[in-house]
Amino acid sequence: MAHRTRFLFVTMLVAPLAIGACLKGDPQATDGTFVDTGGTLAIAGCPYSVTTRQGAEPPKASIEAYGADPTPMEVHLGIVGDAKTSIVAQWRTMDETTLASDIRYAEGANLAPAQLTQTASGIQFGFKATGSQIYRMHQAHLCNLTAGTTYSYQVGGKDLLGVDHFSPVYTFHTAPDINAHPDAEVVFGFVGDSRGGYDIWQQLIAQLQARTPDAILFSGDAVTVGLTQFEWEDFFTRAEPLFATVPVISAMGNHEANAVNYFSQFALPGDEENFGVDYGFAHITVLNDTPLDPNAITGATHDALAADLAASASATWHIVMHHQPMYSASTRHGSSTTLQMAWQPVFDQYHVDLVLNGHDHDYEVSKPLVGQAVQSTNVGATVYVVAGGAGAELYDNGTDFWTQYSEKTYSAAVIHARSSALTMDAFHPDGTPLPTGFAKTK
Repeated sequence: MAHRTRFLFVTMLVAPLAIGACLKGDPQATDGTFVDTGGTLAIAGCPYSVTTRQGAEPPKASIEAYGADPTPMEVHLGIVGDAKTSIVAQWRTMDETTLASDIRYAEGANLAPAQLTQTASGIQFGFKATGSQIYRMHQAHLCNLTAGTTYSYQVGGKDLLGVDHFSPVYTFHTAPDINAHPDAEVVFGFVGDSRGGYDIWQQLIAQLQARTPDAILFSGDAVTVGLTQFEWEDFFTRAEPLFATVPVISAMGNHEANAVNYFSQFALPGDEENFGVDYGFAHITVLNDTPLDPNAITGATHDALAADLAASASATWHIVMHHQPMYSASTRHGSSTTLQMAWQPVFDQYHVDLVLNGHDHDYEVSKPLVGQAVQSTNVGATVYVVAGGAGAELYDNGTDFWTQYSEKTYSAAVIHARSSALTMDAFHPDGTPLPTGFAKTK
């Protein structure tokens, strides 16, 4: 299968616009040459812009042009704006030349295509990973949706002969408005390190789908080499039954290596490396612990972390996700003392509840920690979880003074967040539970 990738950065604008409006601007070469410098496009109907990176074209408005096989594939959702009122649908087509990027949608679950009476035009852009092959990504951004509401949708297009080339009908649910619904609960799927093990990955996707999450937290290392597109195709194709129905919030893994493929295929807020997302009663902070400039860990990334946690201080629960574990007893990588020194004081200052990592391919849960000190309860303390078992070869586990539980196993987890409690339960690919999770109450 072919795959198209996308590099997106988001700049917030001043005021929201009307949903479904046409896109402003269409930066592109007029002579048909591929422009790989990236660029920025304001998304009308949404209070943000999309920016592609070096190696990708500037984002362009949808054009009613079709290639040899415009069938949509690898449909998946993302979040760029407010999770209560917006969603991003992303896909590729079987050919690499289709430029039509349309979505039709309506409120309600499992609607028939004829019932999808609202439409919007999207954007598209190409990118090159290696060699001369151009991959093309399609996106449709919907904003000003209703919080806590189920929508049905299809992506694709109707060609000039009136023939439909649309995906199956999928549904998604916007995040709840916790002010209007103080009893709301959201469920996150947590998983990472699928690279090279896509049979296990597919089993875990099915287990996660059965647990009906509202969003997926992916801690990185989807593929072995970030520029290798065929692995991305396997990753997204096997995950489509779930990813087409819930948005994916991803952290950069070291194997992604800041490749254009990563940024092009995930729709994420801010600079897509270090950002925060409010979802229900939880605030999710995502960090890139493998930046192009290693000095950013103690510099720009540290500052972005502190600013995000300060700005979200009123959130009920704080969850931080990045790839490399600060606390791991695995014999392969183990704990990152660099990250401990750089970021743990900030976690302690803002009383982060849960830190999610991968990188070591085992399952580990720490005891509650403040600095290096084990606490008798998790009140005011942080628990660190490693769940890097989504398919990549397993590593030997181990224990340390802070270890609450560890096991050499493939795994994923679900996290429930409501006003009074934050809990996590992990499981094996066959669905059997792991014995130790996380629970914290207010």
